[in-house]
Amino acid sequence: MIGLHGAYYNNNFGDLLLLKIFENWIRENGYSDVVYPRVSEMEQDRFKKHFPNAFFGLSQRKSWKGLICAGGGYFGEPKSHRGKRFGGNWNKRFLKVHALPAELCIWSNIPYAILGVEVGPLSNVFVRQEVKRIFSHATVLSVRNIESKQFIQKTLGICPNVVMAPDAALTITTTDIPAQALNRVDRLLEQHRGMILLGIHYPSAFLANTLQAESMRIGLLSSLAAESDVVPVVFSDSGNSDFSPQCDQLVKLIQSSTGKECLSLPFLGIWETVALISKLSAILTTKLHVGMVAYALGIYCESFANHPKVPRFYDQIGRSSQCTMIDSLDQDKVMEKIERAVQFSRSKVSLIDQNWRNIKGEALLHRKLLSSFLSSAVKK
Repeated sequence: MIGLHGAYYNNNFGDLLLLKIFENWIRENGYSDVVYPRVSEMEQDRFKKHFPNAFFGLSQRKSWKGLICAGGGYFGEPKSHRGKRFGGNWNKRFLKVHALPAELCIWSNIPYAILGVEVGPLSNVFVRQEVKRIFSHATVLSVRNIESKQFIQKTLGICPNVVMAPDAALTITTTDIPAQALNRVDRLLEQHRGMILLGIHYPSAFLANTLQAESMRIGLLSSLAAESDVVPVVFSDSGNSDFSPQCDQLVKLIQSSTGKECLSLPFLGIWETVALISKLSAILTTKLHVGMVAYALGIYCESFANHPKVPRFYDQIGRSSQCTMIDSLDQDKVMEKIERAVQFSRSKVSLIDQNWRNIKGEALLHRKLLSSFLSSAVKK
């Protein structure tokens, strides 16, 4: 039995996808039983829909051969929580959910690897010391960007062999997508073949009561009204039921303002979301992993970033011009970005170049490190 820990909260696509990728890699190495140590009882039924063979909890840790702490940004605190006292909600949750599995491995002498994570910032001194302890005891350690490597080595003062490679989600290819997921999405999009399908992801960002959201709404509606061959496809990447009404709300706004037909697609599942991304002509998103998967599948994406980790990714792939922080947006910039996405779709220019191949090849290093960890540090 191998433990696999990540970010499970809120049924979020990016975190679930990373877990699915690492679970598949673990199974490729001959381990059929994978346990997720910190999925809450409240979320286990929903989690089982994506991971039907999963085991849960810490009670079986004596049976673990090893632990993988995989992917995501849970080793860095959100901007809204920085500088909070020790009892801050994020700090308490981090120690309870994310630090505990590795800490128990240290106590029980169970080997563990930390693979493909993002690290920092960490403003609380106690949390920072705990992360330093966890990273110091890891058998293998890889991060997904240079900022994380620098944080470990300079801020935490740890100078082991920290491997840096792009996010594991960038290893995704169309051959990874199950036929059932592709067929389901094909049926939903069938009547719009031959049109430019513009994905509009994370509808709540366009509906918020802020100046930036208003600029995004006005820019979006103005751009769509001028494009007769564009079909908007509004979709969510979260299984949280709160997001389904938001998809419908944005669709109604687009239809009433532009007269255009518009599709509303709430979260259908991990692979269905990947399949949908693969079928779109271009995407507008405020989140990280939808943009990552789009790039991995050769789909053009314009990013309206709400977190500094997002522009880090676009810098990493040499496409920083496609990413703009939300707080610096105005209506003209929004329209410029949407027009660029539409024109790129019409041009049929491929994103697949040597840099794309290099990025995907480098991302596979996390897979090699996992296999090496399981074959050498873990005794079967």
